[in-house]
Amino acid sequence: MTVKSHKKNNINFMRFEKTSERRAYAIGGAALLLGHIFYLIMFGILGVRPMMYFNIFSVAFYTVMLVLLFRTGLRKGLVMASLAEIVLHSCLGIITLGWNMGFAMFLLFIMPIPFYMPLKRLLTPYLCTLVPLTLFIVMRAKYGRLDTAMYTFRDSTLNDMIYFINTALGALILLYFSSIYMISREVMQFKLTSKNESLQKLATIDPLTRLFNRRAMGEYLKLIQHNSERTGKSYTVCLGDIDDFKQVNDSYGHGAGDDALKQSADIISRSVPAEGYAARWGGEEFLFVIPNSDVRDGRECAEKIRRAIADRTFRSGGRQFGITITIGVAEGKAGDDIEKIISLADKRLYAGKSSGKNRVINS
Repeated sequence: MTVKSHKKNNINFMRFEKTSERRAYAIGGAALLLGHIFYLIMFGILGVRPMMYFNIFSVAFYTVMLVLLFRTGLRKGLVMASLAEIVLHSCLGIITLGWNMGFAMFLLFIMPIPFYMPLKRLLTPYLCTLVPLTLFIVMRAKYGRLDTAMYTFRDSTLNDMIYFINTALGALILLYFSSIYMISREVMQFKLTSKNESLQKLATIDPLTRLFNRRAMGEYLKLIQHNSERTGKSYTVCLGDIDDFKQVNDSYGHGAGDDALKQSADIISRSVPAEGYAARWGGEEFLFVIPNSDVRDGRECAEKIRRAIADRTFRSGGRQFGITITIGVAEGKAGDDIEKIISLADKRLYAGKSSGKNRVINS
């Protein structure tokens, strides 16, 4: 029997990972490019020349940034350059159109963003945050009055529209970076969980046969014994050994021997009931245990496995060969020492070996 891993099915984080971090940042860069194209058209219509010229620069900047994003690995540097562009755009907007147009909101919204970035020094995000905070205070002190604006509009609806556009875009920038950080963190957690599951699987699964290894089976045997004591129901332990396996390796090679073990393990895995467990006990030995069963059930399952392995034809280098297995079966009851039950199955296994092999012994 193999270990079944539990998959996280609420969000497909691997789909996000496949889109790549670079592509995720490209989406943000494209959004900023479209935003500045909108600003360029708007300020061109309104005749606000300083902002129109700056947005020509911004459109060119984000176009180049998108190209560099896919050709270089300087993603962190490009993000920092984008934040600098947003700061300059915000300050020029305050100088040109005044404090009440909402450009100052960009300075507030970008303050948390450095904390979302994988910066090497712990102090760096705090220092980066000081820049927009200081500019916010300075701009408020110097350009907070209405008479400082280079351009003013008498239409209050237009003023409100520009204010809400700036506020909404600033909020979207913060929301975008927050989302990237949150999803990246979840992807990392997903990777760690998957890695832990892989390590756990390596610790419990025999790499050749894909059955439980002896260590893992030892833990399951404790659970089975505990369950038997709790419910009062018996269980069966079956210990099998491939007959004359050394001759297979000597005659056909270790590759053929490994293939025979894998195919035998597959037969055992498919034959043991769903509630049972199977393990490679060592070398060419297999142990499988069936909870809530008696010796008759164990013998029936073991006989099914014995026949299937005996009927299987194996091939190596154009030659065919067959193998057989001898299995000892023992029944354990509530209160029995499971190690003694395994030892009893082992004795019956070797009794079967002594009496001719290729058989199931349960008494």
